[in-house]
Amino acid sequence: MTENFPILRKIDKNLPIPFYYQIIQVLREAIRDAGASPITGEIPFPSETELCQAFQVNRGTIRHAMDMLEQEGLIYRRKGVGTFLRTRRVEVDLTKLVSTTDDLRARGWLPGTQVLSILQQHPSPHIQNALQQSDGDTVWQIFRLRLANGEPISLQNSSIPTSLAPDLDQKDLSGSLYNILQDYYALIMASASQVIRVRLATPDEAHLLTIDEGTPVFDFTRTSYDPTGKPIEYLESLWRGDRYDLFVRLRPGY
Repeated sequence: MTENFPILRKIDKNLPIPFYYQIIQVLREAIRDAGASPITGEIPFPSETELCQAFQVNRGTIRHAMDMLEQEGLIYRRKGVGTFLRTRRVEVDLTKLVSTTDDLRARGWLPGTQVLSILQQHPSPHIQNALQQSDGDTVWQIFRLRLANGEPISLQNSSIPTSLAPDLDQKDLSGSLYNILQDYYALIMASASQVIRVRLATPDEAHLLTIDEGTPVFDFTRTSYDPTGKPIEYLESLWRGDRYDLFVRLRPGY
């Protein structure tokens, strides 16, 4: 083992639990411990040979466990170099309503956006209902790929009533959509309701996010409101599960 990655627990081969699953649990714990250290830079992950010796299992079992950890975004492989811990994960504070652009800049990252499409169309029933629109009303549907330091991190599909932002398609949507809505249309995101699910990326989503098909992703559905409670955006966004952790600070509910 490397000195920065000690494995403090063994697996119990008498338990009716698959060896690879026990190994994943032990390695997750070791990864959390290593990530809490003040060490900067790349932290080497033990080799397959070292792990085989540590857990006294065959190479196939170790590879299965490492594949699962890589899918979770906890480790990454550099061909011809080795395997390393992915210590730079991002915590998303679910209690804050902030634009992706401003959030990335606050973290010291360079935000980027690729506008994939912007269309004026009649919304589907669930979007019409969320935005409290009448039959015949239209929305701008804006599909964008968001990047951090040039790396794809999120797909975002925003629906904005065209009555609230008539010429939105003429604006530069490569930056903060929230800032555009506020600066040009006096639309302020004051509150939001949000549902989060976890699912597997489709082939098209995986291609855009540069991940493997079937990789777990966070699926956010959010309706944002102005200070009067009027809905101004319906957002469907997909976030890479190998880069993000969700964070919530809980308070007593009484």
